[in-house]
Amino acid sequence: MLQLDTVCIMEQFKKIYSEYKHRVYFFVRKYVRQETDVEDIVQDIFVHLWKHLDKADSPSAVEAIIFKASKQEISNFYRRNKILFVSSEENIIPENADDISDEVSAQEQMKKVEVLLDKLPMKTKELLLRHTTQNISYSKLADEHKVSKTAIGKQINKALDFLKINLQ
Repeated sequence: MLQLDTVCIMEQFKKIYSEYKHRVYFFVRKYVRQETDVEDIVQDIFVHLWKHLDKADSPSAVEAIIFKASKQEISNFYRRNKILFVSSEENIIPENADDISDEVSAQEQMKKVEVLLDKLPMKTKELLLRHTTQNISYSKLADEHKVSKTAIGKQINKALDFLKINLQ
């Protein structure tokens, strides 16, 4: 019986992997440039999914796990690289001074993001915030606003591009 359950889980995982591998890859690729880093992150995402597959009772739950894990793994990647970069510096900054400057920098960045979000059209801002903060899928947003998933994707991508360009 145990082996049958394992086979079913493996088949379910294979199906999910084949359905999402390209979407996850291109999602990560938007934020990470090195091919090997992208591959490592995608692998970590699917390992995370494998560990938490038992909690996924519907396709939307699977998608939520995958893209939440994607965001977390990308954040972890940047956090690890920053730590490695700082540790390779010759000048050593006291730990608490670094924490304070990081906090001030994060607050300044948040203020910039808030100002930029206010410059977006209200509908675009709402779509972006609901998608990124509440993990609402393009499909659900499209249904609510009676437009296509492609239209939702274009609006959100335009907003993200706007933010990226203006935050650099």
